[in-house]
Order: sequence, then structure tokens, then C-alpha cells
Amino acid sequence: MAILVVCRTTGFWSRRGITDVQGWPIVGSSLRYYLQTEYRGHTMQRFYTEARAKGDPCVGIYIGTTPLLVLVDQDLIRAIMVKDFSHFMNRGMPYDRENEPLTANLFNLEGNEWRSLRHKLTPTFTSGRMRAMFPLVSACAEEMAAVLRAEAASGEPVAMFELLARFTTDVIGTCAFGIQANTLKDPEAEFRVMGRKAFNFTLLQTFFLLIAPQAAPFAKKFFDVTLMDRGVSRFFTRVFQENFEYRQRSNVQRHDFVDLLLQIKTKGKLDGDGKEDSTGKIDDDIIPAQAFVFFLAGFETSSSALGNTMTELAHNPDVQDKARAEVQRVLAKHGGQITYEALHDLTYLEQVIEETMRLYPAASNMGRVVTEDYTLPISSKNGKPSVLQKGMKVIIPTFAIHRDPEFYPDPDKFNPDNFTAEAKQARPNYAYMPFGEGPRICIGLRFAMMQMKAGLATVLRDFRLEPAPGVRDYPPQFLPRTFVTQTRGGNKVHLRPLQPKGT
Repeated sequence: MAILVVCRTTGFWSRRGITDVQGWPIVGSSLRYYLQTEYRGHTMQRFYTEARAKGDPCVGIYIGTTPLLVLVDQDLIRAIMVKDFSHFMNRGMPYDRENEPLTANLFNLEGNEWRSLRHKLTPTFTSGRMRAMFPLVSACAEEMAAVLRAEAASGEPVAMFELLARFTTDVIGTCAFGIQANTLKDPEAEFRVMGRKAFNFTLLQTFFLLIAPQAAPFAKKFFDVTLMDRGVSRFFTRVFQENFEYRQRSNVQRHDFVDLLLQIKTKGKLDGDGKEDSTGKIDDDIIPAQAFVFFLAGFETSSSALGNTMTELAHNPDVQDKARAEVQRVLAKHGGQITYEALHDLTYLEQVIEETMRLYPAASNMGRVVTEDYTLPISSKNGKPSVLQKGMKVIIPTFAIHRDPEFYPDPDKFNPDNFTAEAKQARPNYAYMPFGEGPRICIGLRFAMMQMKAGLATVLRDFRLEPAPGVRDYPPQFLPRTFVTQTRGGNKVHLRPLQPKGT
């Protein structure tokens, strides 16, 4: 057995004509990655950078005894993400539809079930439906501004990560679950408490979710490791079901995600979207899971991105001044209001957010599983075709690509000019993937941008951001053991209220 383990991590890739980063028995190519003591983006960045320097289109590594292929070449990334997507449809994330139905969501599902569900849910995020949801987002943004004014009045630095998490929790609570979460008013409201718990994974949970997902069934059986906290699962299922059933009985409409799921459940399609989907309606047991993943993806990723944006703006006052000037100019054009239409005119503000997501992508790496044997479209080192067998996994190192100096001069510097129209045109298409790419690109990216732009515009309208005295964690350091990319500390900044014009 020991000999098999050693062979599994010494030469698996080189025998296939691919550069091989030899691994140690049991732990693989990186002990720090395996033990979760290093940010996963940094681990893959080392492999990526070394392969780039050698001109290799990909590099084979090992996580534990499992061989993985890290993609480097842009054409190869395009092939896996888009051109040959049918061979790489699945993410390889564990889920348990029977015992943990909230895990059977659009992010985790695979194969034809994922394809059918994606087809049904895609129309929920059209521009028209985003416009209908915007008043709910706007109301939360104004509530956040009121809370920030009270915080600023104390003269103390404000922990923006936590406050912005309350803002996005309220937004997703009202849009995905149809309830007033009230976390801005009450930081210990049940919705916020459960939101924290949803991302508070144990060491074993993160290991089996992110390091060794193929072993998750074994962990569930022998170690009683659940994929999510049981209390979190019960809470979100109950809240959604109660509201869903109330909507069915009372015929109340709020133009939110609950309404859209109800239409799909009862009609198999959304109003105005043509014929009923031939694949039928969404199964009742996984409807709450779709609202839950909208909540998870919508509140944590957006609040982290916004929090890091606040840090960067506080330390880059010239960028902050330029963004605020745009906000003031656009609001004057739109009657002084942050409207859905006004957001589309905030082009520099969007560049600021895009640059933040480049430096701090929510997913440091993206995984895809081979669904059927695939011959890599590259020249192997031994002259033979390099074949990936069904079940193997490839890694797209998002963080490393976003920090590649070939695509971004001075890649560790915060520079929104990386996202001018000219700069984007000059880069390869797959040099920027904060929401993923291809058919499995984040379905809610429009909603995420709407939420973030509304929140950031509101803050810049009312406040100046300054570094908190004594803060030394810039640039921020990454936490190693988190599901979504997070940085250390509470991201404290000073808020200086701006005087309204004419006062």
C-alpha cells in the first residue's frame, strides 16, 4: 500500500508528458495547502508562476494522493471553461440531496440536473427583473447610510466588513427570502447570526469540502461530518418554507426571488418567458436550496468585495476622490437619487469594484471535474496524447491569473485603470474571472454588481473614507482557512461625514 501511495505522487503526470510537481506521500505537493495553513490562492500562484516561467501550458500537482492539473495557458483555459465544456461540466463539490437538501443547489448540482435547473433559473436575473428588485436594494442602502452616520458620530473607526455583511444580509434576506432581516438595526438578529454560522466551517468541514471533496461521503459516514451546520439548515429551510407557503395562500407579490421561484414551481416557467420548460417544474425538495445558495453567494462575497473596496479607497484617496466626483455628477443628472438607471452611468465606480475583485477574487481557485475522457489540446513532453480520465480534476488558479504581470502591470497595486475599455480590450478574455466563466459563470453576477454599486455609491455620497489610526494591515493579509477569500482584521476605517451642498 505504501508503495502505491508513493507511486501515486511521484510521476503520475510526467508519465503523461506533463510537467510534474512531485509530492510527498499522503500530503502531496504542498504540506501547507494540505494542512490549511496557507491561503490557497498563494499555493496555486507558486505552481502557476513556475509553470509560466518554463512556458508550460499546465502543471500536474497532488493534493494528498489525488492528482490535479493546474491550467496556465489562456487557450487551454478557454477550452476547458467554454469550448469543451461538456467534458468539464461539474465542479466536484459534495452534496447530499437526501440528508442535507440545502446542499442540492445550483452551485453544487451536476450533469443534466444542473443543466435543467440553470435553464429555469437564468431568466430570474434579467435586466427587467433586476430593475424590479432594485427598490428593495435601495431601501437597504439608505438604512445602511443611517447606521453609518450614527457610527461615524462616535468618532471611532468602523469595522466595515461586519457592517457591510449586515447590509448585504438585509438585501439578500428581503430579495431571496422575502423577509425583513433587520440586521442593520440589530447586529445579533437571527438572520445575521445564522449567516455567520453558515460560513463558520470546522477544520474537518473545510478539509472535506475544499481539500478532499471526494472523501466527503466517508467523512459523513464515519466521522458524522455534515456539509453545513444543522441549525443553519433548519433555520433557513423553515424561514423559506413559511414565507413560500404564505405567498401561495395569500397571492402576495414583492417582485423578489421568492416570487420567481413560486412562478417556476407552479407554472414551470416565468411569466413572459414563453412556453413551459419541457423538463418540468423544479422539484419541491430543492426549491429552498436555490434561495439558500442565492443568500450564501450574495451576502458573503459581496460584503467581502465591498469591505476590501473600502480599504483600498481609504488608502488611495486620489481614486476615492475620482469615484466620488463621478457619483456626484451622475446623481445630479438623475435628480439626486441613486436609481437603477444611475448605476449604469457609474462606469468608474464599476472599474473600482472590478479592480477590487481582481485583487481579492471570492474564489481563489476554481475546480472542474472531467465528465468523460478528454485529450488535452497541447503538445506533451513525450510526444504522446495527454488524456485526462473521467473523474480527474483540473484547477483554474483565478488569484494567480489576476496577479499575472503579463496581464496587469504592477499586479499587486490597486489601479482601477486596469479596467478601462482599452485595457480590457488589450487582455485575453480569461485573464479576469471573478464570477467564473462559460456556462457555469455566476448566475447572479448582475445582481451582485447592482448591490455593490448601490452600496458603494451610497457610502461615497455621504462619507469620506480614511485609514484608521494605527492600522498596519495594508495591504491586507489573507486568511488561509475560509471558503470565500477573506482578509485579516475587521477592515476598520474612519468615516468623515460630508456636508451636503448648500449648508
